[in-house]
Amino acid sequence: MKKLGWVMTGIGTFIALGALLYPLNVIDKTLCIYLLLGGAGLMFIGSMIRAFSLLKR
Repeated sequence: MKKLGWVMTGIGTFIALGALLYPLNVIDKTLCIYLLLGGAGLMFIGSMIRAFSLLKR
């Protein structure tokens, strides 16, 4: 369960870092916002899974 949380957090980090393509004019503004919010949400869910796995012990 803890590994799943770390994997989800890592994927969310890479998605949020994909928003750095906006200043380079590779993606548009709406996609940038979706990447930021989606990545942050996935990182939050991953951290909640890790916290829940620590509580179950």
